[in-house]
Amino acid sequence: MNWKDMPKLPLVLIAVMFVAGAVLYPSLPQVIPTHWGASGAADAWSTKSFMSVFSQPLIALGLYVLFLVMPYFDPKRANIIRSKRAYAVILDALTALMAGTFAASMIAAYEPSFPVDKVVPIETGLLFIVIGNYMKTVKRNFTMGVRFSWTVMDDVVWARTNRLGGYLFMGAGALSLFGVFLPAPYNIAIFMVPLLGMLPVLYVYSWRLYKQRHPDDMGQPVEE
Repeated sequence: MNWKDMPKLPLVLIAVMFVAGAVLYPSLPQVIPTHWGASGAADAWSTKSFMSVFSQPLIALGLYVLFLVMPYFDPKRANIIRSKRAYAVILDALTALMAGTFAASMIAAYEPSFPVDKVVPIETGLLFIVIGNYMKTVKRNFTMGVRFSWTVMDDVVWARTNRLGGYLFMGAGALSLFGVFLPAPYNIAIFMVPLLGMLPVLYVYSWRLYKQRHPDDMGQPVEE
């Protein structure tokens, strides 16, 4: 993806994370929480260090660079350019989730009772809804979307599979939001069970659709 096609909001969010980390670093406790269980209680801690504080903005920066270079290795790079709106929005949403998680973890370092277990499912649910909404607009490629070998062979199979995948993603996102109101471990299960069930559903659906369209051409690329 050319630099001019890349979204700039993620860079703003990444810069804010680095600045906030630098400002807060001197006053952070010497031991900070780094992971929270389904019950909302912190279950892992790290000594304050550059990596424990800045790992999330560094990962967000690495993700941005990855999104920048991935299309150059995609044989269908032109279709990613045609889908650049979805590509940009998904990167925006991923970076926003990381920024929100970073903010929640910084607050929790000062106030251990802060409900990180509520913040993350809300962010994740919204992320899945955004991704699901844009999946149906993504053109056939090898970088994003439901990329089984037979979906990338046929535009119709690709479009229908990703449309179904979009609905499933949005459904999982809605369940994640609903799970905020449930006690552990149901708050996690209501999201993870349908999420794990997506793959076999999409696998079987796309395989059967391809077989219907190409009964004598299984495993062979479709002529463009």
